[in-house]
Amino acid sequence: MRRSPCHAPHRKDHCRQVALVTGGSRGIGAAIAKRLAADGASVVVTYSKGADAAAFVIKEIERDGGKAVAIQADAADADAVRNAVDKTVTTLGRSTCW
Repeated sequence: MRRSPCHAPHRKDHCRQVALVTGGSRGIGAAIAKRLAADGASVVVTYSKGADAAAFVIKEIERDGGKAVAIQADAADADAVRNAVDKTVTTLGRSTCW
């Protein structure tokens, strides 16, 4: 697997990683969101119904020094996902690492 330029130690400071994790309010999605934040990414977690669970994940990420926001979006609704992506870019900017 090819690694992005951001994985090179000398390039990390020049990368801004932004991740959108659908279903990031619980279970595997929450674990992925926390790991990405721990690795330095700004994270958006989406949730369809669990606003309290999403808020808890955000608080945990922020407590550990990360940056995260929650957006309500049903992953089965294409328009909601598009809106979540637009809000992610507006709120946290675009990722400069691929």
